[in-house]
Amino acid sequence: MILFRYICRQIFQTSAAVTLVLLCIVTSGRLAKYLSQSSLGDLSSEIVFWVIFYRIPDFLPLVIPLGFFIGVLLALGRLYTDSEMVVISACGVSKKRLVGITLFPAFMVSFLVAYLTLIAAPSSLNQLQVLLKNSNDNNVFSFVRAGKFQHGYNNQSVSYAHSYDQQDKTISDILLVDYNDNGSVLIVRANSARITNSDASLPRYLHLVDGVVYDGFIGRADYRITDFAHYSQSLTVSRRDEQVQLEVDAKPTLALIDSNSKTDIAALHWRLSLPVVVLVVAMMALALSKTDNRSGRYLKLLPAILMYLIYIISITSVRTMVESGSQPPISIWIVHVLFLTLALSILLKEDIHRIIMPSKLTLKAVQHE
Repeated sequence: MILFRYICRQIFQTSAAVTLVLLCIVTSGRLAKYLSQSSLGDLSSEIVFWVIFYRIPDFLPLVIPLGFFIGVLLALGRLYTDSEMVVISACGVSKKRLVGITLFPAFMVSFLVAYLTLIAAPSSLNQLQVLLKNSNDNNVFSFVRAGKFQHGYNNQSVSYAHSYDQQDKTISDILLVDYNDNGSVLIVRANSARITNSDASLPRYLHLVDGVVYDGFIGRADYRITDFAHYSQSLTVSRRDEQVQLEVDAKPTLALIDSNSKTDIAALHWRLSLPVVVLVVAMMALALSKTDNRSGRYLKLLPAILMYLIYIISITSVRTMVESGSQPPISIWIVHVLFLTLALSILLKEDIHRIIMPSKLTLKAVQHE
């Protein structure tokens, strides 16, 4: 029992420290991305930190398996380099017993990841969607930043506004530029503008007042100039892939079970896969942690991380194939079985070698006779 608590404490402490560092790295990267979107006007600056807060339960199911994998690798690697594992083996602790000790914290972490990915993360992402929707409804001019030129999502449009009145919800001195596929340019300039409809269930129109429309080709004389007192232009918002993915990840797990959509089915199997990843990487870390004083405990860290990345990339690629319908959902579980088999083969390599070698010696003796 003392050995059990000692090894589990080493694994938990190291895994928690690594996971915290990885979470800070991921959160910092996302924060930089959201701040960049906020500076471009794609995201309200008032909700940036709330977006990060609601995304943390979604980050953790991806960060925790890697942190636990590195934690087990470093914790057991230290036992090997400090010759503690030699003493543990000399005291009669078998490899089977060591596997059981390692799997205990692995199952606890797996249950935590299952709770996060099946319950906590979808609920948090659902609240994030509500936050983003309310932010867009409260600021219908979120696509405009006063005094700044802004590009559209397709990089074929540019908008500029001199000022924005928060109380009247109007824009003053607005300039819109659209680049057509045939090379022509449509330039609209107006003294003021407002949204004619703020109902999210109906299309929105930008109503321009007192302006000029320039339509033609740059550098040519064949263009048209049209003055207008009132001019309306529909507002179309492009949905990014990450927004679509967010909608799928925000669905409750029970809704995914009842759905027949290929995307929902792939998302369901992905959620069920993450707790299994923890168990598989625990075996991988145990198999790759064996080292000696000369090699050091960091020798196998790089190949181990590469193996982990190949594992996660394989699952992600198969999920994409399931979403497209080119592969059945069982393909995701085949990947788990393959990497679990690889981990067990590395872990039991010496035992398999001892079993095979006597068989070969017996076969040679029989042939010699």
